[in-house]
Amino acid sequence: MMDPHFIFNVINSIQHFINSENKEDANYYLAEFAKLIRISSSFAGKSLVTLEEEIAYLQLYLSFEKLRFGENLSYEIICDLWIEKSKTMIAIMMIQPFLENAIWHGILPTKEKGNVILNIEPETDTHLKITVSDSGTGINKLFTKINLLERHPENLGPCVAIQRLKLLSASSKQDLYIFYKHKNPKQKNKGTIAEFLLPVIYK
Repeated sequence: MMDPHFIFNVINSIQHFINSENKEDANYYLAEFAKLIRISSSFAGKSLVTLEEEIAYLQLYLSFEKLRFGENLSYEIICDLWIEKSKTMIAIMMIQPFLENAIWHGILPTKEKGNVILNIEPETDTHLKITVSDSGTGINKLFTKINLLERHPENLGPCVAIQRLKLLSASSKQDLYIFYKHKNPKQKNKGTIAEFLLPVIYK
């Protein structure tokens, strides 16, 4: 499900275009928001989606976050060209929470321009490696690779995204991992790199 606050913020932004009589942007973002709602609705009841569908959703999500942040946010999604996105199935909406955390808990507190990069590449024949990096404040709790089948939830903190990964690891009975590290440890804004594995199924 989309965060209600996110939906509220998007509608406020569109309302701003309407009130300022910026019809072109209002119509564009209204159409894009309708597309985002349609994709989200199509996800309802599904446990798996194609990587192509997931990336389309993430592109829309990030475009609306940029609408809110303006020039203070840039982003990029990089997917390995060897991955057949239309034939690769992954668990639904596992990546978006990490992007949201990078923006709202990493970049926003700096009150400066920031960027987020999502990198998707094959790790093995059955797993994708997902890397989300940002130029934000950095994260307080860093940890090296943790096998999510072996660690208890309390050891990983309250992050919903990590809890979902742990549940996915348990339900799929696959040794998934996650780790966090600083992107630029010697700088004021250290940034964060979150790396984790997702199991894949091919059509």
